[in-house]
Amino acid sequence: MNAQTTVVFDERRPFFEMVMSFLAATVGLSPLFEPNNPLELGPGKIAWYRGKVRTSLAIDMGQIYSQCTSGGITADSATKSLCCMLLNSAYVVAEAHNDHSPEFEVFRHLRNAASHGNKFNFTQREPRLPASWDSFVIDHTLKGSANPLQGIECIGTTISPADALALLHDIERHIP
Repeated sequence: MNAQTTVVFDERRPFFEMVMSFLAATVGLSPLFEPNNPLELGPGKIAWYRGKVRTSLAIDMGQIYSQCTSGGITADSATKSLCCMLLNSAYVVAEAHNDHSPEFEVFRHLRNAASHGNKFNFTQREPRLPASWDSFVIDHTLKGSANPLQGIECIGTTISPADALALLHDIERHIP
């Protein structure tokens, strides 16, 4: 049996709020997708946020619940989308500290995939630098469509949301 590793983000570090928001959102997905409606969401329930610019705007929680239980969106696709948003946001914070290390290159490619519909998208010159993190390697000698990851789903098929969190934990060490 593999020993489990716990990743803890420090509240004084730059990724803390983003990661905790991702985790809170994904933990809260389970009851939203249950057909017995444990949250008692319906047309009369309005989200706690309302428009400031468009003050008449309110989010109908019944509509959201309906999409979740009818298959309009799945918990898996919601988690992947939230993870892509997390990778994009974290990269904006970390980009100025890109040291072109192999693990930062992995981060850069994951963020790029997150920005292209959660699929790896290499131009004819990419990947240009060695990219590896733990046992995950992106072959930088195979460019563009010759790369076996080209067009492959990133979050879900290639790495898991847990892997993305572990990578962010490692990347955070690059940020003073």
